Amino acid sequence: MKQILHNLPDESRAARPLWRNHDFLLASSARFVATAGMGAVIVSVMLHLQNLAAAGQTSVAGPWLMAAYLFCSALPLVLLAPWAGRLADTRDSRTLATASSVVSAAAVAGMGLGMQYLDNYLPALFAMTFLLDTAQAVAGPTWQALLPRIVGEERTPRALGTMQATIMIAGMVGPAAGGLLSGSGGSGLVFAVASASYLAMGVAAMLIRTRRGTAAERVGKDVPALLDGLRIIRRDSLVWALVLGALFFITVGEATNVLEVFLARDELGATETQYGLLAASFGLGMAAGAAMAGRIKSPPTRLRVLLASMALTSAFLGIMALVPSVELLFVAYTAMGAACGVLNACFGAIAILRIPESGRGQAMAILGGLTRAVSIGALALGGLLGALLPIRMSFLVTGVAGVLVALGVAAYVLPRFGSEGAAEPAADAGPEADAAPSAGISASGRQQEAVANQVRHLGEETSAEGLAVPVLAPAQQRLQGADDLPDGQVAVAR
Repeated sequence: MKQILHNLPDESRAARPLWRNHDFLLASSARFVATAGMGAVIVSVMLHLQNLAAAGQTSVAGPWLMAAYLFCSALPLVLLAPWAGRLADTRDSRTLATASSVVSAAAVAGMGLGMQYLDNYLPALFAMTFLLDTAQAVAGPTWQALLPRIVGEERTPRALGTMQATIMIAGMVGPAAGGLLSGSGGSGLVFAVASASYLAMGVAAMLIRTRRGTAAERVGKDVPALLDGLRIIRRDSLVWALVLGALFFITVGEATNVLEVFLARDELGATETQYGLLAASFGLGMAAGAAMAGRIKSPPTRLRVLLASMALTSAFLGIMALVPSVELLFVAYTAMGAACGVLNACFGAIAILRIPESGRGQAMAILGGLTRAVSIGALALGGLLGALLPIRMSFLVTGVAGVLVALGVAAYVLPRFGSEGAAEPAADAGPEADAAPSAGISASGRQQEAVANQVRHLGEETSAEGLAVPVLAPAQQRLQGADDLPDGQVAVAR
């Protein structure tokens, strides 16, 4: 009863195209602008740090300085995931989205002002970077959990695919714009434009009518425990199996990111321009794959396509080890990008729809924290592979290992979740569901709760926006932070 009601959104909303959904348009536009702004900031900061090291204006060696910046950027998502997820599920989404946008704008502006007026501005730059990514650690699960309400549960997969494609395009536009703005007006111009982008995102958050976690919703509900997000993920054996598989793909993807410049430049003789364009070809393939995957309507089909994309992504890693020319490497990158786009969109849709609505913020925050933590450790693995094996052999080994893992995941989940009924999203249940068997919750009680939820959903003026952290992203784009991964999707980089 509950699941049936949950899949019957307002008819007028269900029939309305996504581009005519007021809240979805606002959310998509805001996310595009903010993602592009973040990409511009990252490129500008990294170029500035590289110039400092090259000019001998810092006592810290260039690679260590860059590593410290990237670590400072990644740390908030890992450390603050439980608290950020709990905020997303227990506070008004409009307040959180607006506040995080304003804090992000202030942090970016602080970077520019510090570089302009402080003699020793590196501590301020790192502090503002930590503040920026702290705000984005809260914004990510907030937007993710809101998406199904903006568009309705049944349209979430398509909306998610569309949003991921938009984010990938923004991920290509942002770094390019950052480089152009840095060259013409310096870092100050980049920070001013990026700060304005986050302010625009805050205005959009205030204009979105759909809300989640309002005071009325929180009446009578207990505050969740910090690790409830992890418990929610582990309770669904399909999601947990896919998460474990995704963590492996993050590991091998990030490890080969360290080596890809050597494959392109040293092994195949690619120019600097060609190497830069590889990321663009991957991003275009990923955007196309995400958009196509968003049209899948059947849960069993979505699961099978996800498993196939896992195997194909790994297979293309192996193929990249064998290509004889840069031109064929472009083909492999584009095809792998398409497979990764499909993987991201299908993973995000399965995770968001199977996770109980009441705990989506917590679960997505934990997913983002896990994937970012694994990606940090995977960088060391890439260096180890490069030291022990030839570059091409490193790609071949990781590709073969990925295919084997994909086959293992498929062998586990298909017999259990390959049928229509088994692949359906689970009914909403809070973290306290672990105690449900002993608590003796009655069927009539669950039906009454479902009716109450449906009445609340029908009372919304429109449904919600969000995003999933990308399970896979190109090397040059993996630095853009949690808000682009998934705002709601898992992150495996490529």
